[in-house]
Amino acid sequence: MRNIGIVGDGATDIAIFKKICECLLAKEDNFILLKRQTIHDYVERYCREVNKVNSICYLTGEQASKFRKSVASTLYAACGEFESEIGQLTSRDILLLTADTEYVISNPDDYFNDWRFSISKILVGSIEEFYRAKSRDGYTHEYLPLVIPVVTFPSTEIFIAAAKDILRRNYSKKPSELKQMLYGTTNLAAIQDQEFKEKALDFITPESIGRIFQNVPESRTFIQTLSFGKYS
Repeated sequence: MRNIGIVGDGATDIAIFKKICECLLAKEDNFILLKRQTIHDYVERYCREVNKVNSICYLTGEQASKFRKSVASTLYAACGEFESEIGQLTSRDILLLTADTEYVISNPDDYFNDWRFSISKILVGSIEEFYRAKSRDGYTHEYLPLVIPVVTFPSTEIFIAAAKDILRRNYSKKPSELKQMLYGTTNLAAIQDQEFKEKALDFITPESIGRIFQNVPESRTFIQTLSFGKYS
């Protein structure tokens, strides 16, 4: 059994990522919801600020540096919370770092353009800074989790739309429009657990993971990494 800690924007986002993990990894894995941590505000601020500037220095500019350092600090705190929940971590454990951008792109290829593509690369830098800090604290690789970042455009509802095979004709919808289409409401707090399961989670299956992989580019490294983890 491995432990999987999830940092997310809210309960429904975390539930979606948890279900994807359950489809790709062993059923007996232990999930820990790290509710005290989030990177949403840092992602939102980076998207807002870098979209205003006319610069190609998306990885080395001031906005990127602030973003990288802020996420690294949150990751450090999340690891501490993870340890406090389960005790000593090992290299078999996973820390899933997720957030919504709330930023709409019109088609999958837009993900690879300019600053949008830079987000995942900056997050890798944050992870490297986190491992540097932990190594200075005396940790070795054997007692640190694998960190996997996933940031969605515009929100996790894109996974549900892809799983239901309705994403292609709805790719440019805003987060609120996706929620209304999928759940019949934009107020997720009003949805009961069973209703959310029927309208969202039940559509995430080992078979529909392939549709998510094909249609949501930001999901691919995440899915491929977890698929490998099933056999480790």
